[in-house]
Amino acid sequence: MCSENVLAELAPELAGWEFVERRSVGGGCISQAERVTIECSDAEPNRRTIFWKSNSADFLDNFRCEADGLRSLAKTDSLRTPRVLGVGEASGRSHLLLEAIERARGGVEYRRFGDALAEHHRSTEGSEIGWITDNYLGASPQRNQWDKGSGTWPDFVVQRRIEPQVRMAADRDLLDPRLKSYLKDIIRNMESLLSGRENRTSLLHGDLWSGNFWSDPSGAPVWIDPAVYRGCREAEFGMVELFGGCSRPFYEAYQSRWSMPDGWKRRVEVYVLYHLLNHLNLFGVSYQQSCRDRATSILRAS
Repeated sequence: MCSENVLAELAPELAGWEFVERRSVGGGCISQAERVTIECSDAEPNRRTIFWKSNSADFLDNFRCEADGLRSLAKTDSLRTPRVLGVGEASGRSHLLLEAIERARGGVEYRRFGDALAEHHRSTEGSEIGWITDNYLGASPQRNQWDKGSGTWPDFVVQRRIEPQVRMAADRDLLDPRLKSYLKDIIRNMESLLSGRENRTSLLHGDLWSGNFWSDPSGAPVWIDPAVYRGCREAEFGMVELFGGCSRPFYEAYQSRWSMPDGWKRRVEVYVLYHLLNHLNLFGVSYQQSCRDRATSILRAS
């Protein structure tokens, strides 16, 4: 997948470093990935490990958006974020080179993770909605651009989150009549469904499922592979909750650092639905029933 010439081309600071070991990394379903150990006798330390992702040349924009997201998250310094070493096209493929961060053998320290996430959300608090560029949620386009006069946060959720996923699913014939009807009702009632939220936004990771965070050997929380934008912090929990959520200490620590307003669990269901619709578009009809069940739950609670 990679060569020392490509390494130097993508990351000039690593020119002269040589490969010691290359190991394929599983767990992703989009790009090829390797952990590459390199060394240079003139450097101190003289050995380091990098994380190397590669895909077809037309995937370059996705990697550039990921790099932009990582750099933006790193500015807050609330959670440990891999440093971007290089991104670009070489040898007919697109590449993203990152600092490799080891995982703690004991798993995620959820209390530290929850505390750090709340601090990140609080430290980036503001009023802006969206992001300067569109990016990607997995392999799906994620529409983020939003002018101040374009509308409220519920308008953004409708126009930049739910409706684009619904259109994609309809184009692929993935929506049955009942699900179509439920989604129309949700879109029509979005303002009331999201009532009670804070009228503030934070910088969101945007794709915070369990494969995208861990603890390093010191216990510090680490996150990777973002789909960043600015939005209501409750939206962060859409992906967290999609596959069952985190352990109790995570929520306790988050609430202790910066408590959520009443009704947040009800509103989070809308954001879970967004991610379910994205999974429907990425992986097909097997997610149709989950979308239908979630939409039903949202409407019953309204």
